[in-house]
Amino acid sequence: MKRLLIQIISVTLLVITTISFTYSQEPYYSQYYNMPTYYNPAMTGLNTGLYLRMMYRNQWPQYSDDLKSYGFSADVAERFMPGAGGIGLIFDTNKEGKGFIKRTMVGVQSSVRIKIRRHLISQLGFTLGYVQKQVDAGDFIWSDQLDDKHGLLYPNSSFAGLTEKKISYPDIALGLVLNYEKKNLRSNYGFAVHHVTKPNESFSNLEIKLSRKYIVHTDFVISQISNPKKGFKFNPGVLYEYMTGFHTFTLGANVSKSVLYLGIWYRNKQSQIYNYQSLVLLSGINIPMVNKYSRLKLMYSYDISVTQMAGNGGAHEITLRFEFDEIHLFKSKSSFADDYPVIYDPSIF
Repeated sequence: MKRLLIQIISVTLLVITTISFTYSQEPYYSQYYNMPTYYNPAMTGLNTGLYLRMMYRNQWPQYSDDLKSYGFSADVAERFMPGAGGIGLIFDTNKEGKGFIKRTMVGVQSSVRIKIRRHLISQLGFTLGYVQKQVDAGDFIWSDQLDDKHGLLYPNSSFAGLTEKKISYPDIALGLVLNYEKKNLRSNYGFAVHHVTKPNESFSNLEIKLSRKYIVHTDFVISQISNPKKGFKFNPGVLYEYMTGFHTFTLGANVSKSVLYLGIWYRNKQSQIYNYQSLVLLSGINIPMVNKYSRLKLMYSYDISVTQMAGNGGAHEITLRFEFDEIHLFKSKSSFADDYPVIYDPSIF
């Protein structure tokens, strides 16, 4: 009876831990603007041409938790099909819960473009993803492996543990974005809902549904009036995320001049019992490739903790972007393209 009670307590602790992972370990990037379709699928194909983005994040490297995230997205704009915004692919993987849980997601994305006025358009988009989560239970220690005097004494446990060590499920995200562009100003206003169907991600026979995540964001690209092509560009932005009691604010700005980028951002993630604040410093370079319609961007940012988490090593994040303004999958001489103007000489931040 005592042994059964210990096993029940072990299962309860495992479930509570899993729930904690679900709430607090949702993958995120400080350079959210460099992975826009990850946060809002309506951003798919918003800019003309083909965009490839690769991201790497190492969270708190001085700890042994192995909290690393990798992301990739590719989207291409299509203006030669009726109502088309763009199509894309997305992939991300990360480790959660001190590295015990590995999460991988791959998905397809698409958007529909609706012209409202000459300088104002809207896009509706979705992500249809497939998620796999896997538990590395090799380092787990169960109660019947412990001895009152000697600690970890028994190499094996009779406790069956998890029902499944690998689970998978479909995941859906929906989004909306409004884009305004005129002369030296470009702005975006977006809203997205992730985990629309609230999939069950339990590793046991219990039902533990993934809560919906809500995102609101806006950003502006303001070009120097006297020299909009080669002068200063100022790019302020705000991202707000809400998921199961956690409120996350990211706000700041990037500035570009010629081929250089500098930025400073503030990030605050909080709940009733948790408050983590960081200052994010960014630098980058814009490298022209074949012509003015293609470029490579390399950006690096470092998170500095401004709360009582001394010695955590901050967080390192690296982004590599390839942008090709004149690449399309489909091309037609029909009148559809006239409804969705293509900017052949874009002012890209």
